[in-house]
Amino acid sequence: MKQFIVLCVLSVLTVNCFAQTRPFVGAYYFDGWATSGYNSHLTKKLVNNFNNRKPVWGWATSNQSVINAQIDAAADAGLSFFSFCWYYNAHKNIDSTNRALMFYNCSPLKSRLKFCLLVANHMPYEIGPAEWPAVTNEWLKQFKAGNYVVVDGKPLLIFFSVQSLIKKFGSEANVKAVFDAFKQQAKHAGITGITIAACLGAGRTEVSAAANCGFDVLTGYNYSPVGFIKNQTSIPIDNLQKGEINAWNQFPKVTNLPCIPLVTLNWDPRPWAEGNNYYTTTPYYTGYSKQSVYTSVSNAIAWSRSHQADVTRENIIILYAWNEYGEGAWLTPGANGHTELLDGLKSALK
Repeated sequence: MKQFIVLCVLSVLTVNCFAQTRPFVGAYYFDGWATSGYNSHLTKKLVNNFNNRKPVWGWATSNQSVINAQIDAAADAGLSFFSFCWYYNAHKNIDSTNRALMFYNCSPLKSRLKFCLLVANHMPYEIGPAEWPAVTNEWLKQFKAGNYVVVDGKPLLIFFSVQSLIKKFGSEANVKAVFDAFKQQAKHAGITGITIAACLGAGRTEVSAAANCGFDVLTGYNYSPVGFIKNQTSIPIDNLQKGEINAWNQFPKVTNLPCIPLVTLNWDPRPWAEGNNYYTTTPYYTGYSKQSVYTSVSNAIAWSRSHQADVTRENIIILYAWNEYGEGAWLTPGANGHTELLDGLKSALK
């Protein structure tokens, strides 16, 4: 009988430990593929020279049927949520700049996959005092969806740029004041509060500024430079994976704020290189594959489990990215019938 009781206790402890450490993994979703014609995202170089990145649905993916299919593909692979890159343009309807989110919200399949917002407040979509009333009202509306991602019971809102907020509002103290007021606004709207996350560069970059601004959580969008080698353009992807672990290790050393580990699946922006833009000179990684996806995601899961005091209670991990075709980080099944990248993710999440 004693042996039976001991076995039961061990079983309960094992289940509780697994529940505590099981990762809640999502992926950034870039809504830049509304048309199959040429635009600044769908370059001729991407279409003609990097056709292996073309998704099974074709290049134009911002429509209802394709969003439905993507929800199914992501959920079937084990993803828990999309983090939609969200843009605000005062001269356009909000839905017109966030089509994928609009179709997601209309999808009969959305219960299969949660979502949150990554506010892309970089140029030319910066957000300041003039834009704040309109954007906060929209965010509150999105928070009330029953399938919005929460951290510590509060909706998760991620900002792409800390420095843009400081510039537009005038100081770190001013940013903190508007954050505090926004959280009170949320409570008055019947929402428990807001968990606000900052995308930072790898390591120590902007950590103190983010803390002074009142951010609750730290994360990133991509850590592409962490594996670069001086004077080398083509770099093996395992260099990125090693550099990424080093980047995660920096956060507990410099802050008490919890972090959401950011997995940079790949970086190869050659399709967007033209003229003298940033993509023309940036290095890129080679070896992106089913195995590399498996390794990258598995690394984050292992790190998160060994750093329980440093991550969110929900054990959230974010992947860059679901569909950044132009920058070389994507998971979607290909028009060529290949599903290797998604298979690598599925294996890691098992």
